[in-house]
Amino acid sequence: MAVETALGHLVAAVGPESTGKTTLALELAAAFAVPCLPEYAREYLEERLERTGDASYDEEDLAAIAREHMRREATFVRSAERGGVIDTDLIVILVWWSERFGESPAWLHHAIARQPKRLYLLCAPDLPWQADPLRESEHDRERLFDVYQAALTELGLPFAIVAGQGGARFEAARNAARPVLGT
Repeated sequence: MAVETALGHLVAAVGPESTGKTTLALELAAAFAVPCLPEYAREYLEERLERTGDASYDEEDLAAIAREHMRREATFVRSAERGGVIDTDLIVILVWWSERFGESPAWLHHAIARQPKRLYLLCAPDLPWQADPLRESEHDRERLFDVYQAALTELGLPFAIVAGQGGARFEAARNAARPVLGT
């Protein structure tokens, strides 16, 4: 069972595209018997692609994604008393916004500062690229990894880097998450 620590009782998987965030989040949730909050951005863009045949987005879309993520996360946190795993969070939107549109809005920084404490698992881009219609930046993952690391460091947010293949990657993540999610 998770205990409230200086890191809170949440773990969030973040990082560049195609670094195993969703797989890792689901595996950790199963291993610690806690719920997992799925990535909302993917749901939003998949629905748009299905409806219009186009998955392009603008700043208004990112703002809508961020607002809905915050709403869903607030509900999730209230129900995740024993801890929980989040498949991407506002840090991903912050980096995404800055990379795509320039400086991110102040309200997004304020929302990050106010969110419940969590440990970030920064997923390294050492897995093979898995193409899909929503993924971007295949050849820029190393630089984006550095951008994520710099953002987490600059904001003073606790994180552990998760690297490796298969079981080794999962074990690294589980060991990092254990102080937050329990045994």
